[in-house]
Amino acid sequence: MKNMINNIQEILEKIDTDTLGEILLNKSEEIKHSDSNLIVLKIELEDLLNENFHNTEHVVSINYGDWNSLKNFISESEVENIKNIFEESLEEINESDDSIGDYSQIYISALYCNEEFVWEGTTF
Repeated sequence: MKNMINNIQEILEKIDTDTLGEILLNKSEEIKHSDSNLIVLKIELEDLLNENFHNTEHVVSINYGDWNSLKNFISESEVENIKNIFEESLEEINESDDSIGDYSQIYISALYCNEEFVWEGTTF
């Protein structure tokens, strides 16, 4: 598993993460009008390498706090990673001029490849 992390990090150094980030941000924007505020996507390694970012597969959409359901799709350590992304996002938002009440107003799309976290897009 450690090898995969290194490979994904190496891939991220070579691909257009700005475009990837925009695509994931758009996915986050799309779920604003749904019953969920977290979408988990996966991408095949070959598609990630070739920057075929639109070739993502929807894994699950959930609401903030439904960690038990999320554990059916990603590892427990990745669930903790997602929780941290929500916490950091809320802190960052509240430190800016924009203030929101709670995590339910944050929308995140998280991308995984071979069960490893790749990138995320966050909006509120």
